[in-house]
Amino acid sequence: MIITERGNTVAMPDYNPTDQTHIVADLNSRVRSLENKYNTLTERLLVINQNMIHEYKKLMEGMRNISKDSKITRMNVSSTQEAVRNVVKELSIFAKKDQIKMLEKYIDMINILKLVTDEQLEERLESFKLDLNKPKTERGVKVARK
Repeated sequence: MIITERGNTVAMPDYNPTDQTHIVADLNSRVRSLENKYNTLTERLLVINQNMIHEYKKLMEGMRNISKDSKITRMNVSSTQEAVRNVVKELSIFAKKDQIKMLEKYIDMINILKLVTDEQLEERLESFKLDLNKPKTERGVKVARK
């Protein structure tokens, strides 16, 4: 008789050598099965680790690419800002709208079509001199009588 942990008594089976062989064979097959499961789990763990390393490398490569793209973008933004500054600097050189309007007014006042050449001016001065030499009545000026 065998007494269990709970205090129950169990009848001990009769000693049979073939039963022991079956028990050892059963235990042996269980150990092999557990070893196979352990080996399978070890292989799976190795594959998982390799996949994690591969994914980590891909992730790091992606981070490097993002960093490079970020640097390129910053350089592009910087060059764009510099170009805008240059355009603004050049635009400050040009005349403003109110300055152009003032120039238009001066041009309208001068009116190039009404300007005379030197020859035309001399002709008019000559006619004016001749007109001054004529008596006042001929010039159309009335003379007051005393």
